[in-house]
Amino acid sequence: MLRSVLIATTALGLASGPVYAVTPALDIDFPDPFVLPVDGGLLAYSTNGKHDGKRLNVPVSHSGDGKTWSPPLDAMPVLPRWVKSSAPDIWAPEVMKIGEKYVMYFTGRHKTRMRPDGLTLCVGVAVADKPEGPFRSRSAPLTCGGELGVIDPSPFRDGDDLWIYVKSDGNCCGVPIGIIAQRLSNDGLKLAGHPALVAGVTNDQSWEGGVVEGEQMIKHEGHYYMIFAANDYGSDTYATGYAVCAGPAGPCHDAEDNPILKSQPDVSGPGHQSVFEFQGRNWIAYHAWRHIEDSRRRYRALYISPLDWVDGKPVVRP
Repeated sequence: MLRSVLIATTALGLASGPVYAVTPALDIDFPDPFVLPVDGGLLAYSTNGKHDGKRLNVPVSHSGDGKTWSPPLDAMPVLPRWVKSSAPDIWAPEVMKIGEKYVMYFTGRHKTRMRPDGLTLCVGVAVADKPEGPFRSRSAPLTCGGELGVIDPSPFRDGDDLWIYVKSDGNCCGVPIGIIAQRLSNDGLKLAGHPALVAGVTNDQSWEGGVVEGEQMIKHEGHYYMIFAANDYGSDTYATGYAVCAGPAGPCHDAEDNPILKSQPDVSGPGHQSVFEFQGRNWIAYHAWRHIEDSRRRYRALYISPLDWVDGKPVVRP
């Protein structure tokens, strides 16, 4: 397991005040986080970035308690052959244990496939023997969707069935956005069946600002919920909401209490969430903007807040 070195801390428990989390759990650039409970604690993965002067394709950090996190290492040190090496854009990785292997789904920019505004973004799949990697990518994308590409893959296990969700990247080119659901093969490495648009989860609400993304299907007490981010990721309008769904492929309907996670003092633009269980309860990880004093520099740090269920609704606690 990765070595554990103190970077930043947060008390993973209730606190007074109007904000969701007073300090980040991991106070470094760590956008689009995904948290995976593992033996010995938690692993957090993020979009590609530079750490200690070195660019990491898939930064991964370990914590034994959710408070103390290791410096990120690269979970996928070798780039997939199908991505553009000079600008790979390895975004929003998510990992699931399938059988005895760990399978990672991620976004990457294809080196030859084109859409109207440039190279297409596709979803890839990689496999490792251990959750921290090294992950080895398959030689071709799992899916590129239609002409405009897809991003933000998120796997979901429903009994014996495996699903994957992707966001159609229509906001690149003025096309309505949709969330696509499709079954996966038993090993999680191939698509199965036919893709289906998840009805009811699209960019049609004012708080969404024309964009929905970062979708994650979860199941709580037999009910299906799709949690997602919306609006401009670079501003304080970025927020998190959810939809209640009839099944893994929908249809869904937006919750009336959206958004459930939005900007507050010291927490700007919280989104691209990851819901997980740890120490006997639910938590929600997300990124939010941090600003360097006396500087224009800013970055998206990792935050973690308790997530409770009240009358069948997810509620983010302080």
